[in-house]
Amino acid sequence: MDHATDAIPPPTADPRVAVAGEDLYLEVVLNGTTTERLMHFIRRGEALCANAADLRALGFVLPPGDEMRCLLDIDGLRYSYDVGQQRVTIDMPTGRLHLPRQVLNQPERKATKATSGTGLLLNYDVYAAHGGGLGNISGLAELRAFSEDLGVLSNTSLTRRYQLPGSGWTGDTVRLDTQWRLSFPDKTMVLTVGDTFTGYTSWSRATRIGGIALGTDFALQPYRVTAPLPQFFGQAAAPSSVELYVDGIRQYSGKVPAGPFQLTAVPGVDQAGQAQVVLTDALGRSSTVTFPFYAARQLLRQGLDDWSVELGTVREAYGIDSFAYGDAPIGSGTWRRGITDRLTLETHAEAGDGRGTAGAGAVWNPFGAGVLNASYAASRGGGAQYGAGFSWSGRYVNVSLDSLRSNAHYRDVASNYGSPPPRDSDRALIGFNIRESSFGANYVRLRYAGNPASRYVGMFVLRNLGRGVAVNASLNQNLDEHADRSFFIGITWALDERTTWTASAQRDRTRTFGTIDASRPIDGDGGFGWHVQGRSGADGGGLGEMGWLGNDGQVTVGASSIGPSTYTYADANGAVVWMGGHVFAARRIDDAFAVVSTEGAAGIPVLLENRRTGVTDSRGLLLVSRLNAWQDNRLAIDPIDLPADERVQRVDSVVAPSDRSGVMVHFPVKRVRAALAILVDEAGTPLPVGATVDTGSGEPAIVGYDGQAYLDNLKGSTELTVTKPDGTRCTATLTYPASARDLPQLGPLACRPSP
Repeated sequence: MDHATDAIPPPTADPRVAVAGEDLYLEVVLNGTTTERLMHFIRRGEALCANAADLRALGFVLPPGDEMRCLLDIDGLRYSYDVGQQRVTIDMPTGRLHLPRQVLNQPERKATKATSGTGLLLNYDVYAAHGGGLGNISGLAELRAFSEDLGVLSNTSLTRRYQLPGSGWTGDTVRLDTQWRLSFPDKTMVLTVGDTFTGYTSWSRATRIGGIALGTDFALQPYRVTAPLPQFFGQAAAPSSVELYVDGIRQYSGKVPAGPFQLTAVPGVDQAGQAQVVLTDALGRSSTVTFPFYAARQLLRQGLDDWSVELGTVREAYGIDSFAYGDAPIGSGTWRRGITDRLTLETHAEAGDGRGTAGAGAVWNPFGAGVLNASYAASRGGGAQYGAGFSWSGRYVNVSLDSLRSNAHYRDVASNYGSPPPRDSDRALIGFNIRESSFGANYVRLRYAGNPASRYVGMFVLRNLGRGVAVNASLNQNLDEHADRSFFIGITWALDERTTWTASAQRDRTRTFGTIDASRPIDGDGGFGWHVQGRSGADGGGLGEMGWLGNDGQVTVGASSIGPSTYTYADANGAVVWMGGHVFAARRIDDAFAVVSTEGAAGIPVLLENRRTGVTDSRGLLLVSRLNAWQDNRLAIDPIDLPADERVQRVDSVVAPSDRSGVMVHFPVKRVRAALAILVDEAGTPLPVGATVDTGSGEPAIVGYDGQAYLDNLKGSTELTVTKPDGTRCTATLTYPASARDLPQLGPLACRPSP
């Protein structure tokens, strides 16, 4: 039965008087969308009435004070009541409803809670070379300790030993960086104590210090969107399917109920583009809305802060002296905030050792037409620095212009320990991407106090000819010195996914030479790789090297003879890890890792993101080195190689290791006593198919063909009770051998009739 508001309604229910009628609890469908709720209605004749609070919960806008409203009294509403389905279908113009906005294609999601085990890690890289009767060897080492809630303590050092003509071996060891880092992922905040850098902006300089730093690190929440994203706000009059296209590529497809919705576009790179939203209702009617956008990661999302504060002393003679620090303390602070999605403000200040600077800047996206930036900073003694820039990236053209200038008095803290900031720094770039070609030009001008300006211009072109062949050329010219010119042209031919041939010619000032190069890089999953090169000209010669990468590390050996220099060399790098009471050899680990345990089951394949990464060793362990800290990493085992008498409780796991640490991932494998029993009657005839076998534990087993039944959880001696299809019973005794493994076949076992 259908009802419209133009029919003559019955008397409206008086909210002050209890309404007599039939009580109903009906499923509600609003504008074609099931609300998944039951509502209480009162049926008076042919009219349905409901509590006003329940109607408001559905999205109806009703005046305050009404306790009961009949549907026929609501202007614009139509409804039908299905007695058999106990359902009421209501249609109401969406403009007269207050419906929640549906958020589609939400780019953010929660990451798995980050965890860390306790352990030690040593990364090493040892390089040795010999040529001209002299040799040298160097080793770079990183020692890292980590533990849950205690952060990461790390130290890097460089050891060198080398021969000098006419003397023996000499060398030294230099400490590079020592720091303790503690992360607070819920607050996207990191505390660093030791060697670190001061914060900086595009118009200030970072300084290497030893001290303490506290600030934001968005890497702790990798699925959090920090830059503003293009969004479309629309409204569907009826349940519809919605599709989103970004530059002609479908990015999202889904369903939306009637009502307002919000759809987010996630561009792949910073650029201008166009997005299209296509709505299609149940009748196949489509509507398309196109809107332009400009994505820029230099901007912060509205209300988002990015900040850091540092206090310490400046590190000097880095890589030469292990403990050279300045005497005067310095402090630094940096803060950026998204005022709106189109405007980000930033400020930076630093002081110490007789210097002090402070400045502010802005990054602005005016109406989607690229990104403008401007800054101004002042220092003690009347120094000033100011800058401005513009960048725009489109589908076919990208442009970038920026300039940073300072007066003779401008000095930052780093000026006390090195060169002052440049007086003038200008850059310009224009590039084009048309079909299979990329080309462009750039200009750079740089001037330091007391020195003339250096000006360079460059041009480049890259053309993909198809079938793996590409040509590229570049020209760089010093505008202040005509002879300072370099030119390069090369052709690259990719024979397959890994093997590449390259031929090139290059002129650098007065030298001209050609190079032929062939390489097959080592695959990230491991294996062999090689590289050979031949070179013409005054410094002609060649080189050849071969490398191997495995789960235990990487080794490279090679020889080079270019010009007067001839030498052979070798390099080995990898890691040694102690965790969970075990020691592992591994490839170099720059980020996070996991130790997979199958509780002693050896030879079990382990998968990382559905790709095989190794098999467990004799201890049932495997170290997987290529995990991403803070992000979801899916590990799994392939149980197909498990013996038939072993069971695994789970076969996959998602883990998120914390900062440069390792996690233990357990896939418990339990051995069960299982066997294939052959059951026969007293005459030796196999028991009939469909008979059930009760072992006294677990569900009864079913007898298959030839009297065979799979039984598990067996004891040393198990009494079997068999119920045949005709209801008769018999018993048999199964003795499980102590030395049995896998799935032994036991029997025939005579099943004797039960008394």
